[in-house]
Amino acid sequence: MQRILAADTAAGHAGLKAHEYGNIALAGATPAAIFASKGSILQKTADFVFSLAIPVHSHIAMNAVVTDYLPKAAQGPARFGVLGMSVVTYLGIMKMNLSGPGLTETVKGLWRPQK
Repeated sequence: MQRILAADTAAGHAGLKAHEYGNIALAGATPAAIFASKGSILQKTADFVFSLAIPVHSHIAMNAVVTDYLPKAAQGPARFGVLGMSVVTYLGIMKMNLSGPGLTETVKGLWRPQK
């Protein structure tokens, strides 16, 4: 549990690799999501890549912010807050992917003119 809570420091090399692979997944899924046609398997794949890569990437990065900017006494509670937000982010994206239009279509909808 400590490796998850302090994902920037306690996870060591594995945490750095997870962050690196998350970056690569985001870099590959973003153009795929942009250029994929609505409802295609490529778009759905990108949505599910996002559902895991976004929370992992932000969890590790926010833990680095906690380490760098909070005093030691506040780091423990803040790390639980970061973990909670990471879980909520994952669940929210999965809800959009499974019972809604998906993350890609939701974001693309921000730029579509209303009917």
